[in-house]
Amino acid sequence: MRTSTAPTRPSGRNRFKLAFLLAMGMALGACGGGKGGGQEPKTPAPPPEPTPQEKIAQLEEKGQLPQLERLPLVAGIDLDNDGVRDDIGEHIRRTYTEPVQYRAAMQMARVHQAMLLVDKHDHIALQEVSERSMKAIACLHQVFSLGDGPPEGTRVREEIRSMTTNTKERLQTYLAYNKARSGSISVRPEGSVCE
Repeated sequence: MRTSTAPTRPSGRNRFKLAFLLAMGMALGACGGGKGGGQEPKTPAPPPEPTPQEKIAQLEEKGQLPQLERLPLVAGIDLDNDGVRDDIGEHIRRTYTEPVQYRAAMQMARVHQAMLLVDKHDHIALQEVSERSMKAIACLHQVFSLGDGPPEGTRVREEIRSMTTNTKERLQTYLAYNKARSGSISVRPEGSVCE
């Protein structure tokens, strides 16, 4: 009598167990065996990106930006009472060593400071600040003219405006000045424009 050695087919329940075991084996193999096998060493996470305030502080420490005070006072600190915040005055002294350029930059800085401090409801005072601004702009262009090159006076004016409006409160006050002047007319000054 001969016995058959042909493989028997597993029953439906056993087929399910077999399929489940095969699937689990493949899943564990793909994950490195489930016990840490095959895992690559973890690379350290990159350092977090500096905040804008930290970036500014780094640039100030390197001397690439002027160190500006950021007190919650629109006027800021002007201990020598020259009409210019002390930090801006110090930057102008170090940057513009030629006397005529120094005076023109300080004139523009005084005007920008006045824009922050003027009563936004006093139309006469607003007009006076506007006229002073037109003279300061003309002075900058006269002093910092580079012949056929780009208008260097515009760069100096934008630099001083940026330093003057270096906090949210100061920027909002500057925008309020511009809103108060909206619709008004300013005339280009004639004659001597530099103080």
